[in-house]
Amino acid sequence: MTSAIPESEPAGGFADLLSAHGRLRQQLATDDPIESSTQIRFPLGGGQPDPGSFPMLRLAGSARRVLESDPGALLYGAGQGYLPLREAVCRKTGRLEDLALDPDQVLITNGAAQALGLLATALIDPGDTVLIDEVSWGAGFFKGFGADLRPVRWDECGPLPQDIEDACRGRRVKAFYTIPTFQNPLGVTASVERRRQVLELADRHGFLIAEDDAYYELRFAGERVPSLFELAGGNRVVRTGTFSKILGAGTRLGWAMADRETTALLAAHKYDLGASPFTSRIVADFMQRHMFAHIRRLQGVYCSKRDALLSVLESELADLPVIWSRPEGGFFCWLQLPSGCSGVEVERAVAERGVDVWAGSWFRPDGRDDSCLRIAFSFATLDQIREGAEIFCRELRRLI
Repeated sequence: MTSAIPESEPAGGFADLLSAHGRLRQQLATDDPIESSTQIRFPLGGGQPDPGSFPMLRLAGSARRVLESDPGALLYGAGQGYLPLREAVCRKTGRLEDLALDPDQVLITNGAAQALGLLATALIDPGDTVLIDEVSWGAGFFKGFGADLRPVRWDECGPLPQDIEDACRGRRVKAFYTIPTFQNPLGVTASVERRRQVLELADRHGFLIAEDDAYYELRFAGERVPSLFELAGGNRVVRTGTFSKILGAGTRLGWAMADRETTALLAAHKYDLGASPFTSRIVADFMQRHMFAHIRRLQGVYCSKRDALLSVLESELADLPVIWSRPEGGFFCWLQLPSGCSGVEVERAVAERGVDVWAGSWFRPDGRDDSCLRIAFSFATLDQIREGAEIFCRELRRLI
């Protein structure tokens, strides 16, 4: 006779064997934000890339060339990553940013999230203080490492230096995790002057900056702003990037760039025998042949999608006390509703109409409800953006 496994414990009943880190991760486990009785027809919530822009035929050509010529694609790889792919990242950075890098400064990872995880593993003990943008994709991520998160507010120019100064008073800060370019979820980009102020504070107080630049290549308006890594000459900054946004999230490839010593340290914390040699070779071949033309195409695609969203917001909400960002790149638009409006209630209400948006509470370290929402224009088609945004605006008008 087979006994039932208690539903409250993992299969095998090893809940009492979990490490402190394992227990913390279990507590933080959550489903996607939207739970609705209505099927989502207008996906304006998650930050997925545009599926219509995936270069399927060209990737197939790259895969064929790799399989026909390189048996190393199916062997174990190097811990720091496939050298030609690291060289390709250096070429991309040199061309788009006029920034010279050595391949030894680049570590290939299984997505940018692994790069951040390696940094957190190497740096953070439970209870260590980590500064973080007041609303940020990384809020839940760094909670999982037991960090004491201290939020840093933003204005239209970027992180507020006084908040950083105040957070450093009387305590040792290990790191500041920030998304300075097309911030997720704000869609705002920090100014050069504000970036210099942040770097000066990092030097003064001795903390490291974790610069998440997942959207840097996707600028479709305005002038390029140098990264924190570039402004700092690579000192005290670990910068992460990803192919998820410029090629496809399914590649599961990203990178970290830092000084050589830091890159080697991060590589020492990898236990995966290197990012996929097969996928790395395919992406390296694609980058060599098509990457810059592909990035230019993506910039046009996301510009059109942003314009479609903003056109509806301006047409439908201009007479209401609602403020929204005008991103010059990236995937996201941030809305501030009148004080007293619940972002969570709006999220739930529009979900019942088939529209997926995310409340600001999902991006706050404390998870508190606020009067904000994030709309993603990256994944939906132009028609879905227009119709979904119109439904959203009508429902929002009813709720305000």
